[in-house]
Amino acid sequence: MIQCRLCGCKFDETKLGPCTCECAFGGCGGANVRCPNCGMEIILPKDKRPKTNNKNKSFFNKIRSLI
Repeated sequence: MIQCRLCGCKFDETKLGPCTCECAFGGCGGANVRCPNCGMEIILPKDKRPKTNNKNKSFFNKIRSLI
């Protein structure tokens, strides 16, 4: 169970999908979930984060691969 810091809503993070943001700086890579009540992104504890390959996720690595 995780509690939102903004609205205080308690929810089960395993029932929600990870955040799928793909912003210019690499996004969170699924390390955040959104609160079902207010929509604030909440950082998951390290043991509950999905294991991803973050090698090409950073902004500078994307630019380096283009050059």
